[in-house]
Amino acid sequence: MPFPVPLHAPATRGEPFDFGTHANDFLVKREQARATETFLVRVPGLGAVPEHAHSDMEQTFVFLSGVGTATLRHAGEQVSYVCLPGDTVFVPIGWHHSVAADCLEGVTYVTVNSFLPDAERVGGTAVAHAEEVNTAFARAFAAGRPERAVDETTLFRCAEAAFRGDGPSGAWVQDYTSLVTTLTASPDGYRVDRIGPFEIARTVTPVGQVLTCSLADEIHAAVAGLAPVVVEGSQSPLSVKPPHAGSDLDLLVVVRHPDELALASKTVRALDTVTERIPVPLAVGMVFEPWLTLPGFYSAVSIDPGHQDRQWYIAAGPERLAEATRRLKAGLATVRDQGRMSDMFRATVELAGQDHSLVREWRVTPRWRGLDVLEPLP
Repeated sequence: MPFPVPLHAPATRGEPFDFGTHANDFLVKREQARATETFLVRVPGLGAVPEHAHSDMEQTFVFLSGVGTATLRHAGEQVSYVCLPGDTVFVPIGWHHSVAADCLEGVTYVTVNSFLPDAERVGGTAVAHAEEVNTAFARAFAAGRPERAVDETTLFRCAEAAFRGDGPSGAWVQDYTSLVTTLTASPDGYRVDRIGPFEIARTVTPVGQVLTCSLADEIHAAVAGLAPVVVEGSQSPLSVKPPHAGSDLDLLVVVRHPDELALASKTVRALDTVTERIPVPLAVGMVFEPWLTLPGFYSAVSIDPGHQDRQWYIAAGPERLAEATRRLKAGLATVRDQGRMSDMFRATVELAGQDHSLVREWRVTPRWRGLDVLEPLP
């Protein structure tokens, strides 16, 4: 082979190979180096790389995003590791291994293959090797995979994730700098705050919700005939993050077109008439309607008594959890639709009155930032 030359491969610019169960985005192919190969592995939410082993290479996994479980098995011995962003797993030659995504948004990790000089190389090129092993992976994909359970931590992980979508591999989560608490802890026991330049996760004690159907009716009556209003956050009946003693009641005024900003401002002022009758602080913002299809807005429900969302105010806990799961999965499908996200982004920039031609890059953030409620006021 020719003498190798240096390479630079951005993580989102790898050449993808879709196995059905997962995808490898080749960054450095085996034919481009003498003894190594590097690729990004993307495992879909609650999916898994089928178990397999290698006879010609050692492997090192470096996890970038999501929460996953790496399971290794050899000669009757088995070990499993729960892997967070930044974790490294070494796979010796001959060990059967699999990586499962324990989160809805999926797992990404970089794999570095180190070929042993005294072992017979399997597959002369990266694609040829992938096509060869894909025969076995295709059988696993055709057999399907059982639906894995989704708990509150998994749901909240998804709602907290930020996504990039600037490469051919599609959107993938960017959370390798997240606090460990946000990756693993039950969402009802902590909140993330900021003190100056520091981000902290503090312990909280859950309390009951104050938003009853009667209070929702009262709020709706104050804004009847104006812009739609939804409740979002911990006071929402669909939130997997229950309120605590310092929680606000988060209300979002929904804007569909730029010419509705003035009506939305009137709606914000109308909410002032019920502030004194709400037993917790009221936080009001404006939200662009297409944003409500994103994972971070899974808990947004209408306060209108005639809206179908009203059923979730009185539904049983398992039913609410199932609906939250459905919404988060639908939100992830939206994020992964590059065309739909691009259209939403352009409309958002237009709504904000900014010049789209000056945008250099963008991503989807986990937490909403509402439109400024004061700027549209006449």
